[in-house]
Amino acid sequence: MKKLFAIALSVLLLAGCSSAPQECPPCATPEASTPTAAAPAPLPEPRDTTKTYKPSKDAADEACTAEVWATGCSGVNVDNLTEYLGRDDVLYIDLRDYNDYAKKHLRNFEVIPYFALIFDEAAGTEGKPQLYGGTLEEPVATYEESAALLEAMFPKDKTIFLMCQSGGRVAQMMKLMSSLGYDMSKIYNVGGMGQFTDSKFAPYTTDNAEIVLEATYSFEGLTPATK
Repeated sequence: MKKLFAIALSVLLLAGCSSAPQECPPCATPEASTPTAAAPAPLPEPRDTTKTYKPSKDAADEACTAEVWATGCSGVNVDNLTEYLGRDDVLYIDLRDYNDYAKKHLRNFEVIPYFALIFDEAAGTEGKPQLYGGTLEEPVATYEESAALLEAMFPKDKTIFLMCQSGGRVAQMMKLMSSLGYDMSKIYNVGGMGQFTDSKFAPYTTDNAEIVLEATYSFEGLTPATK
């Protein structure tokens, strides 16, 4: 019996050796797919030259050009701003004072007060701490650090959406920026908070009308520019 068992085992071993096992074809391993975020939609031109605007309340309509900073010429405005909110490639800046900003503002917009910190014709005189005085066409730096501070707040290599209460401060700021060598193809006047009253803007708005804020504006440690 043991002899028969040994013979049977030998036959099985020989059969196993004589028939090499079939190798499984390599399983197809699909390349790992790395999800990529969709590229943001291209921004429109900062100025829509197909539009017209009124230089003043009683003036006749004029054609918009690339050098007109008025809200009425902007390629991004109350009609389409929501399409361009929350982008990583845009800085959103509100030029109103802190008290108005605290009461109501669009989310993602940070506040940098234009009248209080950036420009006043009499900047540099007592109680006038703004970075620039003179005129918007020929600004005069109040401090040796004025240019560096302005660029820290409004980087020259960034696309910037500017807003205020009605758009007027933005137009002034853009004229100043143009005089100081900014690339105006990156700067947008998106209008004023007074225009964003439709209910569709509610999800994008912080409304704290109860806040009463009194702000004092000044700069510390700056070197007065020599006249």
